[in-house]
Amino acid sequence: MPNEGVMFIAGENDVTKSKEIMELDKEYYQQGYARVPIVIVEGKGAVLKDIEGNEYIDCFAGISTANAGHAPDALIEAGTEQMKKLFHVSGRFHTVPQVKLAKKLSEITPGNLNKTFLCNSGTEAVENAVKLVKKYAFVRGLTGGAMISLECAFHGRLGVSFSLTANASYKKGFGSYSNSPGVKHAPTPYSYRSKFSEEECGTEAANRLEEVIDRHTTGDVAAFIMEPILGEGGIIIPPDCYFTEILKILKEREIPFIVDEVQTGFGRTGKLLASEHWGLKPEVMTLAKGMGGGIPIGACIGTDKIAAKLESGDFFSTYGGNPVTSAISLANINYIQEAGLIENSVKIGKVFMDGLEDIQKKRALIGDVRGKGLMIGIELVKDQSSKEPAKDEAKRFVELIKNAGVLIGLGGIFKNVLRLQPPLVISEEQAKTVLDKMNNVFAGL
Repeated sequence: MPNEGVMFIAGENDVTKSKEIMELDKEYYQQGYARVPIVIVEGKGAVLKDIEGNEYIDCFAGISTANAGHAPDALIEAGTEQMKKLFHVSGRFHTVPQVKLAKKLSEITPGNLNKTFLCNSGTEAVENAVKLVKKYAFVRGLTGGAMISLECAFHGRLGVSFSLTANASYKKGFGSYSNSPGVKHAPTPYSYRSKFSEEECGTEAANRLEEVIDRHTTGDVAAFIMEPILGEGGIIIPPDCYFTEILKILKEREIPFIVDEVQTGFGRTGKLLASEHWGLKPEVMTLAKGMGGGIPIGACIGTDKIAAKLESGDFFSTYGGNPVTSAISLANINYIQEAGLIENSVKIGKVFMDGLEDIQKKRALIGDVRGKGLMIGIELVKDQSSKEPAKDEAKRFVELIKNAGVLIGLGGIFKNVLRLQPPLVISEEQAKTVLDKMNNVFAGL
């Protein structure tokens, strides 16, 4: 795997400038999400640099997006070459990068996923996936009145995707906008917080999904959607048996399965797609984040059968499949496959897991360490027996580790799960540095 050195161009780096930018941001930018009080100006590989000259090992990758690292040469070259030729013409015309990318997605996704619609984000991908299964229900003489997702799920913050997301903290104050008619939520197979064994947890959660279908809907279900590993929900990994059971349930009722790989895709979990861990072959898949390496792009891809009845005008996006973003995305996917980043995800993921499990033995604050590849969650609890979420401690940890030069994420339905999702180019040396810093912070909490 190529080791890209950290080479930063000198720039403004005084504290006054940093404060000025943050004040302007507060005045002019809609504050929809609490920001970390630093101004990032440069990035290379797995390192970010702020305007004051401080460097950070990035262990969140723009929320699992910069999988190929920051500013990889292959993506810069692909984007620059395409921009010299054509910026934009809209989806009304054929373009070469768009077709090449769609063909590539058909080749790398499982089963018979052949028909791609390109858009600009994961939320858009999910919204279009919902439209696709609703239309499929209509042509079969159904209404597709119900959509089912999981508790703890995250599928977006707009439209039906907002309703499919199951986290009350995101929905406060939005009334019916966050609760579309027909959306139901089934229990999540959350082994750590289950009263059952891991296998029993998976079976019980699958049984509850069956109950939601049979008791809480009329049976007219457009689709069941889930993340193979729940990201925002706290890096929740369902037991293997869960997938075996739900696939039977869905097949018996002829309910399409949508797999949301927006956060788990493109090498993140040690496979190109997380679906590969369980041999999943859904009727529809949604992709984004790591698909573009930081460029806004998303995709909804369905089987020939489920997409066959779409008509002209059913789907459209002015910017979807833009030549520049398509060219960069294609270069990004090829780079992830060819530069050994999937293998590095497995290798460095093990370094992190082994190191975190050693730290866990010494720190009662750590209730659970779980993950696949470089998608890792550390759940903090106040008490090992009651498993009371340590929300305040988790928030404090994120702040302290940032001050130590490492950026991580925070998630989980209780906001007590530390999230490690670094660029897949992160080195073993960087990973061990992060582990040492984390151990020191835990020692001081």
